[in-house]
Amino acid sequence: MMPIRRPEGSQAPTARVLTGQLARMVIPCRRLAGFLLVGIPAITADVASVRGVDTQYYKDSGQVLTRQLLHRSAVEHVAARLQNLLLQNGRRAFGEEEGQKEVRFTFAVHELDAKVASFVHNRTGELWQAAAQLAGTKELCVLMDRGFSKDPGDPETHWHRDDEAIGVHRVHPELRTVHAWIPLRAMGREMGTLQYLVGTHRRVFGWLENFLASMWGWEFAWFMTASKVQDDGLEVGDVAWHDGWVLHSAGANSGRAVRDGLAVSFAFCNGPDGCAGSAAPISAVNTTCRITEWLFDSEWRARHREGENDYAKNLIQEPFLHQAARFVWRSVVGGAGGLFVHWIVVNGCCSKRKEA
Repeated sequence: MMPIRRPEGSQAPTARVLTGQLARMVIPCRRLAGFLLVGIPAITADVASVRGVDTQYYKDSGQVLTRQLLHRSAVEHVAARLQNLLLQNGRRAFGEEEGQKEVRFTFAVHELDAKVASFVHNRTGELWQAAAQLAGTKELCVLMDRGFSKDPGDPETHWHRDDEAIGVHRVHPELRTVHAWIPLRAMGREMGTLQYLVGTHRRVFGWLENFLASMWGWEFAWFMTASKVQDDGLEVGDVAWHDGWVLHSAGANSGRAVRDGLAVSFAFCNGPDGCAGSAAPISAVNTTCRITEWLFDSEWRARHREGENDYAKNLIQEPFLHQAARFVWRSVVGGAGGLFVHWIVVNGCCSKRKEA
């Protein structure tokens, strides 16, 4: 795989940590436009929220960490509202056995609090503006928003692709998503921040990746060829972004505090036909995607609210026929390799002995 070159002068995402002093210098420079009617400080869009180098890195790698993108006071207001909501409404997710879990999951958090709804659905806010920059279009809608809480001792979240997990790729081939993960408190990687396999969001791969995938599957190829990075040193106001097709996970929480985060997912169409309206909002007022109700039906949402822990894993698995074909291909390649080695031995070493 061709290495992804970061812009000159920039560092790896795990090392790009602004000091608290610099963060305090940045925040006052932003002009607050007042307060929303619901009482959350407005997040203005009069400042370029995402640097061009970050946008390019996101396109190349499938993820990027934007420092102090949001106003700290706005996120703190949301965090205060969500602290009890996530504790009361979080459902145990991805447990192999009864009583186990990888994370507590709360779907459609905006339905539980009007202030959170205003934060998530604010079209003129910096979160929306940044999502539009990364997506390359202003035609966005909110696909979903979730709260994720990792308690101390929770293990690593399984590796997955968001679009694959919820079936976005089955709705329309040109439907794309960009996901914002907002830390609700300062945290380091030891608390289980997101980690990514860089570049796995691509639709086209090189000969080495294709060969490895043909032999042992795409998951093997990705882990063998892609570098892994993990967000670190997150502060309130930072946003970790990732493409819906990039392979990612979250580390285990080996810290002493709960890791709370708010994830907001935006959908957009990457094709000229508008993806048959699948990336369109319900209305000018309701910015929720039209396909959200189809992907997450009302019955499932009702069970989730009532306390059902049914958010199952969606592992990277192939159909049996693909696995069988790959086994046959490995056998053929292995057999050919054996014959080649035998030919070298017979026509190389042995022929020299006869001449001697």
